[in-house]
Amino acid sequence: MSRKTKLRACVFVVLTGFFLFEASAQSFRQNTRPSLGLVLSGGGAKGFAHIGAIKVFEEAGLQFDYIGGTSMGSIVGSLYALGYRPDSIAAIIQRQDWDAIINDKIPRKYVPVEDKQYYDRFIVTFPIIERKLKVRLGLHSGQLVNILLAKYLSPAYMITDFTKLPIPFLCIATDLSTGNNIVIQSGSLHQAVRASMSIPGYFTPTVINDQVLVDGGVVNNYPVAEVKAAGADIIIGVDVQSGLYSPKELTSMPAILDQVSSFYRLSSNELGIKLTDIYIKPELEAYSMMSFDGYEALMKIGEQAARKVLPQLKQLADSLDAFGKVEPRNLNTQPLDSIYLHFVQYNGLQKVSVEFMDGLLEVRPNKWMKPSILSENLKRAYGSGFFESIDFYISSLNNQQGIVFNVQEASSGLLAVGPHYDSDYRASLFLYGSLKNLGSKDSKLSVALNLGENPMLRGQYLVGRGSNIGYGLEVESFNLRMNQYHQNKIIDVFNLLRYKFSPFFQWSFHNSLGIKTGISFESTAVTSNFSIDLPEGFNTNLIPYLNFYFDTYNKTQFPTNGSLVSLSAKYIHNINKSLADELNKNVIVMQLKYHKLFPVISHHVLKTGITAGFTLKDRLASMQHRFIVGGQSNITYLDSFLPFTGLRFIELTGLHTTITHFAWQYNFLPDLYATFKLDFGVISSTWNTFLTNPQLISGYGISLGYESVIGPFEISIMGCNINKGISSFFNIGYWF
Repeated sequence: MSRKTKLRACVFVVLTGFFLFEASAQSFRQNTRPSLGLVLSGGGAKGFAHIGAIKVFEEAGLQFDYIGGTSMGSIVGSLYALGYRPDSIAAIIQRQDWDAIINDKIPRKYVPVEDKQYYDRFIVTFPIIERKLKVRLGLHSGQLVNILLAKYLSPAYMITDFTKLPIPFLCIATDLSTGNNIVIQSGSLHQAVRASMSIPGYFTPTVINDQVLVDGGVVNNYPVAEVKAAGADIIIGVDVQSGLYSPKELTSMPAILDQVSSFYRLSSNELGIKLTDIYIKPELEAYSMMSFDGYEALMKIGEQAARKVLPQLKQLADSLDAFGKVEPRNLNTQPLDSIYLHFVQYNGLQKVSVEFMDGLLEVRPNKWMKPSILSENLKRAYGSGFFESIDFYISSLNNQQGIVFNVQEASSGLLAVGPHYDSDYRASLFLYGSLKNLGSKDSKLSVALNLGENPMLRGQYLVGRGSNIGYGLEVESFNLRMNQYHQNKIIDVFNLLRYKFSPFFQWSFHNSLGIKTGISFESTAVTSNFSIDLPEGFNTNLIPYLNFYFDTYNKTQFPTNGSLVSLSAKYIHNINKSLADELNKNVIVMQLKYHKLFPVISHHVLKTGITAGFTLKDRLASMQHRFIVGGQSNITYLDSFLPFTGLRFIELTGLHTTITHFAWQYNFLPDLYATFKLDFGVISSTWNTFLTNPQLISGYGISLGYESVIGPFEISIMGCNINKGISSFFNIGYWF
């Protein structure tokens, strides 16, 4: 150790001893133990370093009497004050998908079944807010942050005075209307912490007692003075703030917002550092406030910084124990398991009904509630698209416990656009619009328009009730170009024009399972470019149907886990007798699809699937209700389209089919995927041929894909046993 380093260490020990002597002298005069306060600064993801430092404080035997924090410091500080162990806090951090939480990106499994096909597939979206263009108060509502905090701070559900927590706690927010520093020491703990970390412009503000609150770091990111005012004699502070950013570092919105707020908090930081007795400043220059994926390294750096002053920490612990040893806290806090509710109250509902909320949240008065289940149901409610945010707190009225939900309903609609091209459907521009609560509460009107060589229009009006019965109406129209092949040659080109009108009933469960039944009125016309044998005019069918649908894929593009099950049955009754012939008989068609993904090892996924379809009594259905095999496109103009590796688009048709799918997906670089595919199947026009003399078809291929911001880029090279040579397929943009 150099003389300079030794001198610095001696000065540090002398100064620390002086601070301890002053605090102890006053306490001796009063014959009381000096109180010890912990202050944790804000700093975004860099606040994970607080966890490592707390681990060292526990090792040193320190027992804190007060804790104060701002922003991320308030999150870590509140968990520690509530009685979570440092390693438990670390485990909580490690379990989270921070990219989804910070960007408020709801996982796909929480999106309603009927919306999954359009979820997260648009490049540009435009909100419609009460027929006016309005500016949001933040990029993200912070709903996932709310849910996270509510879950882990649930043990404090009956504590509204934060001085009554196992360790008295306070956090700092900023009043957006006045710019004043707000010290929060009462109310709902998770709401207080949420207010303290509401980065202005990034997260929407939190309203508490009619005050619009944002991140406390705007004016006071290191609240030492407030913790001393609460009663702490000695302060240990962990400061993870950055200095001012250089021009080259101002490359993101969070960095710019942090830079602006830094100008206002400099004076409070200087005061806080002067009032700190043991000041710990981890070396975090290599990390930014958004480095949430670096939590392991950040916790380690915090631990290393605290270990540098471990002798002083132990000396402080011994000095405090001289006044009388304090029994160590029992750090065994866990999220609340269940609570009995006497009442349920909703605030803020205007266009959404109580019945809809009950169906989504599944919270009932005079029943037990599990916060862990409520957290899942809140995500499903948020994924429904009807809400900007849903917050809650436990309340006591006449000695009875209940839950109060504060609801902010979402914008009334959305406009979105996305381009697409693939080798099967060619170029198209996809437009999507939705309006909520139009004509009825809990309703959703959605219209999808595909402009291109194969134009399509779909509309749906749904009054949803979650697990309760819902109802709606669907309309559809498209014009589809279909080739007919013989021995590798196109022998005809058909144009299929269809109009469909379908009232239905629907039940959905946990946004993964949907059951729909209804009656479709369908009118179709098929024209040929070469043949004159087809009947002219429209053929009309009446089709009662029942659909069962289950979808737990984690992603729309390149999914890595989950299942997809589809089971449908429909009776096709021809009501246009003038065109009823051998091509259009009354038939029953049944179809089953089952796909399952198996994560094997890191970045490797085995994809399996089976498709089976049958037409009862071998009656020949109209063209759109036969099973049509071939192509790679996942666009579903008709539910009878069955992709098959190596076959051309709509190459084979039949009344009975069974297809098995195998694929091995390898994510070999970030956003880059290689997928090896193998399909086997049988398709036949008669049941007897299907059973006794089936023709086996097989296909194989490899696809390379890139997951871009405008959708996937994919190119496939394929072959099969019924066509000579190698075929290719190209796709750019999201499937619709």
